[in-house]
Amino acid sequence: MAILSGRKGGRALSRIAVAAIAAALVGTTAGVASADSVPSSAAKAAQTAQKSAQAKANKFGSAAPRSSAASGEVPAAETFPLIAADASGQGYYYSPNGVGGFGERFNLKISYKDISQATKVDNNKDGVFDAFYEVYTNGHLAFDNVDGTVTDLGAGWDAYNLILTPGDLGGAPADDLLARDKSGVLWLYTAKGDGSFTPRVKLGAGWGAMTKIAGRGDMNGDGKADIIAVDTAGTGWLYPGTGNWAAPFGNRVKLGGGWNTYNKLVGIGDLDFDGKVDLYGRDAAGNLWFYAGTGTTAGAPFKDRVKVGTGWNGMRLMF
Repeated sequence: MAILSGRKGGRALSRIAVAAIAAALVGTTAGVASADSVPSSAAKAAQTAQKSAQAKANKFGSAAPRSSAASGEVPAAETFPLIAADASGQGYYYSPNGVGGFGERFNLKISYKDISQATKVDNNKDGVFDAFYEVYTNGHLAFDNVDGTVTDLGAGWDAYNLILTPGDLGGAPADDLLARDKSGVLWLYTAKGDGSFTPRVKLGAGWGAMTKIAGRGDMNGDGKADIIAVDTAGTGWLYPGTGNWAAPFGNRVKLGGGWNTYNKLVGIGDLDFDGKVDLYGRDAAGNLWFYAGTGTTAGAPFKDRVKVGTGWNGMRLMF
């Protein structure tokens, strides 16, 4: 069973930086696990590649990844790279190009065939991700940290058909986990920051009526993490965050119809580097559409969509 671990992405990686990452990742492989455990992490190699990329970008005067560790500055919004895997399990790395699309994709030489779901977290709040939660086909949940460690959080997570980390929902510093079970009940796992959680909290039933749930960060400009959900009629709804673990969402806001055009929604933060959270939608033809965030609370969190790619219908995982 192979694993991809956290690959630290920057806010504005240049082509030079991306090429350095690609060169460093060629030939990188992951550890192998037994049938009832999770494998060792390849995150240290990715972290080394990221440092090399930043050094080269700085040398050539290009835009380098920004982090609080380097500058003391906390970004206005997170910017994550896109990780995608095709039906065979082949994983690819895409770095945002600053205008809503991506540069060249790079083969990660790592298989995702044994991973059914994955989501990123940024627990130190420097604007770049530092770990993954990964659900394996054997039902185990892993916390895969960029420090090179992987923690097996136990089995039984195949009871959930969706997991998502939109950010800090419960008021503590770490990114929390949403999980929807197969009966449509949504649960909140408030994170402690080391990959573990406090006891789960039931948020309510009826979420099985939502065909898609996505989001990463603050979409309405109030400083709290939000989510978007699409119902079976194709209506999109914004659920504004409250920061209260006991009731993490306020009254939902209707975004309009037509969202059933998409078979996948992906939120990975600020992709055009304007400090506002954005969204991707993939339609049935495999076209990728970019929704630039407005950061407003007026029920219009996105600008008009822009087509930024084709051929994405071959991707089983996108996160």
